[in-house]
Amino acid sequence: MALTSFLNINGYDMPCPAVGFEYVLSDAVDAGRNLNAAVIGQRVGRQLYKLQNLSWVGLYPEQRKMILAALEPFWVPCTFEDFRTGNPITIYMYPGDRTGKPLFVDKLTHMVTREETFSFSLIDCGW
Repeated sequence: MALTSFLNINGYDMPCPAVGFEYVLSDAVDAGRNLNAAVIGQRVGRQLYKLQNLSWVGLYPEQRKMILAALEPFWVPCTFEDFRTGNPITIYMYPGDRTGKPLFVDKLTHMVTREETFSFSLIDCGW
């Protein structure tokens, strides 16, 4: 299966994010410490992904609205390159805080006409 874009969220192809994007791979561990203070435990479930610091520069309102529409259901299927294997992976994720920083505003309507930056992170649901 080929990717249709760098990132597809809920069927919407996203533009490639700006420099600064990070892949994060986490292990959940049922850990504790024994009497010698040594860590004991095992990995629980699969490794979890986080797409951190997804940021776009210079988005138009239509692009911002498209991204927000893709995130509307909250729990969304996301397809991206699994950086461990180089193959596409689709998992359910949820967004962190969505942050927009307006760049230009229309003088008559007072509506944002361009975003300086728009950003959020996607966190693996673990399903």
